[in-house]
Formats: sequence, structure tokens, C-alpha cells
Amino acid sequence: MRLPARRELLAVAAVAVATRLVAAALLVESPVGLADPFLYQAFGQAIAAGYGYISLLGQPTAYYPPGYPFTLAVLQWPLDRLGVPEALPVVAAVAQALLGGATAAVVTVAGGRLAASLRSGLDPRWVGVAAGLLVACWPNLVVYSTVLLSETLFVASVSAALAALLVAGRDVRWGPPLAAAALATGVATLVRPQALLYVPAVAAAWAFARVPRRTVLLGVAVLLAGAAVVVVPWTTRNTLVMGSPVPVSTNLGDNLCIGFQDGATGGFSMNAACGTGTTYVDGPEVEVERNAELQRRAVEWIAGHPAELPVLSVRKLWITFGSDWDGVRAAESYGAAPQLGDAQRQVVHAAFDVAWWAMVGLAVLGLVATVRTPGRREVEPLVVVLTLLAGAVVPVLFFGDPRFKMGVAPSLVLLAAVGLGWTRARVRPGLREVAP
Repeated sequence: MRLPARRELLAVAAVAVATRLVAAALLVESPVGLADPFLYQAFGQAIAAGYGYISLLGQPTAYYPPGYPFTLAVLQWPLDRLGVPEALPVVAAVAQALLGGATAAVVTVAGGRLAASLRSGLDPRWVGVAAGLLVACWPNLVVYSTVLLSETLFVASVSAALAALLVAGRDVRWGPPLAAAALATGVATLVRPQALLYVPAVAAAWAFARVPRRTVLLGVAVLLAGAAVVVVPWTTRNTLVMGSPVPVSTNLGDNLCIGFQDGATGGFSMNAACGTGTTYVDGPEVEVERNAELQRRAVEWIAGHPAELPVLSVRKLWITFGSDWDGVRAAESYGAAPQLGDAQRQVVHAAFDVAWWAMVGLAVLGLVATVRTPGRREVEPLVVVLTLLAGAVVPVLFFGDPRFKMGVAPSLVLLAAVGLGWTRARVRPGLREVAP
């Protein structure tokens, strides 16, 4: 069977870059208001200026995961020397457009590998290109590349890890594919620590595919070791600067308390139940203590309200996966800097949701096709399906937010591409390949 060729990877990457550059030309603005884009910009500027990772009040912090702020610092540093520090939003959008192109290319590779593993007669080249083009043209993902948020970097790192794992297949030994997956997992963890949830999902996929137990343990060890190479230096910094061995960030307490407290709605909401009289900007010692206190409150609430968890979990999932225009909201600084009229915004939201639900529908078809094919016990489809489930668990563990769906983006796109290929093979049977 044919896998996507280099020229097809380049073509898909070019489409992804082009769509993102067009969106950047239309949407890029400096962030307004005290929301994540403004904060990320401030963190990156402080790091680039040599002050280190500090809060808005100048105190050392580990509240937000450091992956994205340090990425912005790398872009900010030369801008400061060139005398154009205000150009960060534009330069970041261009860099994220290029990163989006790389993401589309690696997803194309992953799609080809997945289709080949299914032994269902699907054309791996066609499915791979379809997966890459879905990434290239996913409206919400395209818009996210224009704002100072971590979604583009997170999706890229998770996609790289997933593609490397599919290339490795059953060959779960130390080598370039597994090493690449391990390092990409480490980068994803520094951007969003929830990325570590993918490791047990991958281990389960290997086990279900009857990979020998010792080989599974070795593969898990390699993934964790690679992640540690990236994460441990930051943990060491936190131990020295924060006075506590914080693995990545101190926002775990807030994320848990928002999702598990008397006023929990399933979505983001701050109220008295998560108030401590302090904030993370009050200094390292207070930040660490506040994080521990909120974690304790959340665990106690969970233990005391088990009957409320099922309904609350459904609400979180719906808030996360029920719509797909959150990138547009971020591009408008969450209402602080509107760029669209009310009528235009409604049309854009509706169009983005239609595209989203079409992709979800294709992914369901792809999942059905995957389960029904002879290759369903192969490693590759199991890795894709179980990492999708691992990503979907994140809002249940914390709180619902449309941004959290980006953790499932690579796996969802791969299944949607299989769904497209499956539909194509039945509409035009002559295009169906013969399985080897």
C-alpha cells in the first residue's frame, strides 16, 4: 500500500500555513484585558528581558505551565534587540502558522500509518492526505494560530508524539520513533501537564494489542524518561525558586476546585468556595500553600458528593465538546476587543459549529470502521482510540471548557479521515484498494 509521499506532505503543510497566514492578516491584534493571551505575552516579555518567570507583580511564579511562555520569550528576545518589542503578536502568529504546517504534515504521516494498519482496503495515501487537510482547514484550529494561546503548540506536540508512536507500531523499543514520541510528550507536558494521561492510554493500547509485557514496560519507561529529560529541569527550578518540588505548575488546585465545589456549574466559574484570601501573585510560599489548600478542598468535596459526579461530568463534557468557536472568542480578547458585528459573529459561530459536528460525525464513522475491520487489534488503531478517550477525560477531571477539546484534536482528525475514506470507498467502490 502507498503511504503519503514527500510532495504530498509539503502540499498539505503549504495549505495549512496559507490558511493560517490569511487568518493572521485578518485577525491578529495585541491582546486586551486581563485574560490568558495578555498574561502569556507579559510572561514571555519578562523572561526575554532577563527577569525570569515572574507574575505581573514581579514575584517568581509557577502558576501557568512554562512551555508556552518560554516559547514566546524565544520570539520576543530578538524583537527586543531589533527595537520592535510590540511585534510579538504578529511574529507569534507567523511562527504558529509554520507550526500548524508542521502539524498538518505529521498528521498526514500518522493518517497513512493508521489506514495501512487497519487492513481494510483503504488507501493510506488518501487517508493520510485527508487527515492533514482536516488539520490544515479546521476553522477553530486555524483561528487559534492567530492568538497568544498555547493550543497551537500543544496540538503540534501531541500530534508529533502520536505520529511517532504510529510509525513505531509494535516495535516498542528504544529508537528514533519512540525517542521522538518521548521528547514530544515532554514538551506537551510543559505546555499542559494533562499530556501525561496519554502515557497510560498508550500502555493500555500496547497491552490490548498483545505486545509482550516486558516490552510494554520498557516502552513506558522510555516515554517517561524522555518526558523527564524535558520536565525535570523545570521541576528543579521550582524546587529552588518556589521552595517546593512543584512538578510543572501550581494551577492544579484552582482547576480542581473550579470543577468540584458547591457552586460548580461544570464550566469555568470562580466563587467563594475557591477563595483563600490570597492569589498566586502573592509570592512563591503563598502560591504553593494556596495550591495545596484548593486541592484538599476539591478532594474532600468529591468524597462527600459522589452522587453529583455523573451529572456534573456530563455537563463538563457538553461544555467542552458542544461547540467549536472558542478561538473566535479568544481572537476578540473575550469580548474586550470585538472585531465582528453581532450578525457576523452569529454566522461565524454557526459555520464553525457545522464544521465541527461534521468532523465529529466523520470521526464516529471512522471509529465504527476501525472497530469492524480485521486490523482492530493492531497497535495503531488502539493507540488512536485510547488517546482520544484519555484526552476526553481531562474536562471530567477538572472543569469543562471548549479549549480543552484540543487535546483530542489529533486522534479525532485521524478517525475522521478514516471515516472519510470509508465513505469514499462505499460511494465509489472502484477506488477501494485490495488489502494485502
